[in-house]
Amino acid sequence: MIARSRQGQTYTVQAGDFLSSIAQTFYGDGSEAAWRKIYRANQAVIGFDSTQLQIGMVLVIPPKDSGGSSGDTSKGNFQDLLAAMGAFGSGVPDGDPRQYQVENPLGFMGKYQFGEPLLIDLGYYQAEIFYMHGADRNHWQGRWTGKRGVGSKAAFQGSPNVQEAAIREAFALNLSRIQAALAAQGQSIDSYLGRVKTFGGKTAMISLSGLLAGAHLSGPYGVANLLLKGLIVGDEFGTSILKYVDEYGGYDVTPADFS
Repeated sequence: MIARSRQGQTYTVQAGDFLSSIAQTFYGDGSEAAWRKIYRANQAVIGFDSTQLQIGMVLVIPPKDSGGSSGDTSKGNFQDLLAAMGAFGSGVPDGDPRQYQVENPLGFMGKYQFGEPLLIDLGYYQAEIFYMHGADRNHWQGRWTGKRGVGSKAAFQGSPNVQEAAIREAFALNLSRIQAALAAQGQSIDSYLGRVKTFGGKTAMISLSGLLAGAHLSGPYGVANLLLKGLIVGDEFGTSILKYVDEYGGYDVTPADFS
């Protein structure tokens, strides 16, 4: 059902609707760029997963040829988020293949500065002693499992496609862990998205992209503790989780981008 409100044109979700079909109805264009415009304007209503429309949801429909509603702002898409994170993490400009070979003083490596604990969780690496578990840096003296054909540290550093796959796997794993930690306290990630929160006197808009970036810096439980307790943590170089939540917030990202 189409209606108008002080916010502009609205639409009530019907059975069988998808964002693409709604965009086709209003814009004559069901492309990803079109439906994401509607999603950005309604993320606080729909939640973090753009596919989870519910019958009866009332969606604001941004004008076709404008920036949309006041909530319809984006820093870019999923690839733009990865480009920004990769350039900052590696210290090498986007597009330079040397990003994938970088290693910092603590042994974090690659475009996204992967460490031993994460690659263990993702199934690429095995070790009994590793960073934060009996070691003060990533020594990479364990065993590589052969996942995606990677049998050594050098092979991982020399495999851009594997690193791009691994960061997507990391996002999916971290999101599931954030959701589980919030659910254990009777909360949902949807109750935070699109809201401005203050932590330690600093404010940040909570978005899925910012939470994913924060989890990559400080782990999923670092993000959960930030949301639940206002606990601000950082990495070994003093980078605050809030920097990632804020700086990498506002990108147009859904779970479909990395599932």
